[in-house]
Amino acid sequence: MGWTYNTKDPDAPTIGPMITGVATALTFLSLVTVCLRTYVRARLIKAFGIDDWIILVTWICVAGFAIVSVVQTKWGLGLRHIQDLPLEDVYNFGLLQYMGAPFYITSILGFKLALLFSYRRFVPIGAYRLTLFTVITACVLFHLSFLLIQLNLCQPIRKQWDPAITYGSCIPGVPFYTSMASITIVFDVTVMLLPFPVLLHSRIQTRKKVVLLGLFGLGVFITVIQIIRIQTVAQLANYTDSAPLILWSAVETNLGLVVANVPTLAPLVKYYSERTSRGSRGGAGAGASASGYGNSRSGGGMASGSGKPDGRRAVSWYGAWRSRGNKEGMETLASNATEMGSFDEGRDAVAAASRGGDGSLDSVGRDLCRVGGGSARDVEVEVNHHDRCVTPGGITKKVEVVVTRS
Repeated sequence: MGWTYNTKDPDAPTIGPMITGVATALTFLSLVTVCLRTYVRARLIKAFGIDDWIILVTWICVAGFAIVSVVQTKWGLGLRHIQDLPLEDVYNFGLLQYMGAPFYITSILGFKLALLFSYRRFVPIGAYRLTLFTVITACVLFHLSFLLIQLNLCQPIRKQWDPAITYGSCIPGVPFYTSMASITIVFDVTVMLLPFPVLLHSRIQTRKKVVLLGLFGLGVFITVIQIIRIQTVAQLANYTDSAPLILWSAVETNLGLVVANVPTLAPLVKYYSERTSRGSRGGAGAGASASGYGNSRSGGGMASGSGKPDGRRAVSWYGAWRSRGNKEGMETLASNATEMGSFDEGRDAVAAASRGGDGSLDSVGRDLCRVGGGSARDVEVEVNHHDRCVTPGGITKKVEVVVTRS
């Protein structure tokens, strides 16, 4: 028995197995990045937001598209010659193609929205933020229009998959898909380039800025895939011609998710690289440094390795900040740190920006993330108020802090 159901020739050439392999592998890859993102955002930095919920829903749609595509290969998707497609497979082939379209359109909308909503964490209030919400609105309206037209491409609707319906009419497919793909490219480029002006003028360390811009630049590859899809759309003439289009759609949706997830994983890399570094030091010094993760408390006693009296800690800022200062420099740095992960190298700048003109200190943040080893570059914090927090190293306090230089 061949790959495709009901074929007279079991050896009929098909790329069905390749579509199945690519869709399955990439869907698993995107699942791994979604799980890591969820762990970082929900457990590591305690900052799970609307963009993270969007990512979860988007992956469900991506997986749905992959499942439909794999099943469709058993009903003829991937066959190289139309004469090899059995007539009894046409109904199910068309129905599965119709079912896959909403999953695809929702998927490409989802990863764009996740990126756009994540930009809110560092986009300044004003004209730029207004531009961001304008792009979000336009993106949603376009994809909803795309979805509604796709679902009603033929009248009656069943004509899209039932060859027995010979009456009615359909919108010409090739011009419609070409125009939709072209507009999608415009949104892809817009979404990927939107944060560049803010990042280029931010106070993020140059090395991290280059890395972040490079990660967003990976989105250019998504645009390349869209261009390839346009070429496959132009070749649509019969049922079996849709195989390359479905294949590249599976690549696009999964890589879009990966591009949206990778920038959020910086705190995870930072956390485990520092744990590895501490473990390699060995001896009493390593033990003292490690103990600062789980044993430090905001009450009496001293932070391990800090040598400071009650109520003071040496910390490095890691992940989710909630800026409470009104100094311009502090707002910018804290806002960037919220989205982009750890900014240990900026601690001195944080301390400097938090000082008032009269030498007083401003209350600047929440979400204390980890106790440091008491090095000269650590920032000391004075505990003002106890609250709840769970951080990467197991600290179970959230504190309002006053930042000073150590």
